[in-house]
Amino acid sequence: MTPVSPDEYAAETEGGRLPAPAAVRENVWILPQPITSTHAPHFTLSYLVRDSDGGITVIDPGVADARNVDRLVAQLAAIGSSSTDVRAVVVTHLHHDHLGLAERLRAEFGARLAIGRAEQEAIMRLSEKAPRQVELMDARTLSWGVPAEFLDELHDYAVGFTQRNGSVDAPFRADLLLDDGELLDLPGRSIRVLNTPGHTPGHINLRDEDERLLFTGDHLLPSMFPGIGLGGAQVNPIGGYLHSLDVIAGFDDHEVLPGHGYRFTGLTSRLEATRAHHLKRSREVRGILAEQPDATVWQVASLISWTVGWPNLHGLYLASALAQTAMHIELVSTEG
Repeated sequence: MTPVSPDEYAAETEGGRLPAPAAVRENVWILPQPITSTHAPHFTLSYLVRDSDGGITVIDPGVADARNVDRLVAQLAAIGSSSTDVRAVVVTHLHHDHLGLAERLRAEFGARLAIGRAEQEAIMRLSEKAPRQVELMDARTLSWGVPAEFLDELHDYAVGFTQRNGSVDAPFRADLLLDDGELLDLPGRSIRVLNTPGHTPGHINLRDEDERLLFTGDHLLPSMFPGIGLGGAQVNPIGGYLHSLDVIAGFDDHEVLPGHGYRFTGLTSRLEATRAHHLKRSREVRGILAEQPDATVWQVASLISWTVGWPNLHGLYLASALAQTAMHIELVSTEG
């Protein structure tokens, strides 16, 4: 795997600053948008694509922050366009750091919003559960056997997660629902939708067939392994995610444009490292359960070799680690 931009690579690995906007290809630009967060990632990589009619499509505009609107307007001016040229916003998945700004761009720019059909369905399911979301997450935490001294920490995470991810009264509703294999309606461009569930139920990748670009959202990232099952209930989310890696496996000659980190080439090496990471988790869980078949999710998770170390996992990372462990237990149990 090779970074395309030294500036993006340095910003990601050294931390503390935002990389500069840049041209990716003729009529394709990258626009890093900051995320107000105490943990990584600290910015979303948004992309602008100009079609042959002069229209602009924004892919994953970032969080709902007025400063991100200003940054987008400034970048549009820098490439000789304006807000009136923004025809569409396409989001790869439902997380607020990707679609948060979309509603505002529809209201202020008149852009049409597009998302994968399965992802829209997932958003509506989450909205239906939203009034009880914290209660449901607390119940799940208890079922995992979490010790009492960690319950408040995970409850606070559940409250914050619920506040950040959608409104009960006005859930995100796209104007266009995208299906696997279809081409985006961009004159003069061939950008195809690829269904890649796993990170969320209806996550999509976008493949620019002519320019050999692959917009991966959070499906494949250069410097972290994406969480799985982070958008509501899925059947066998880990198995689904591994299958979704197969969907993009043939595009090693493409430049990868992820949702976080930095652009890179050498898709195959990163894909195989990601696959190996999850398969290693499954082997670890299988081995632990062979010795302790009645172990709780918490007990299994505490014995896994997490990258930063089990004692260092808190909040989001602790909740994610427990959820990943539960899914691996389900996968291993299903496999027998």
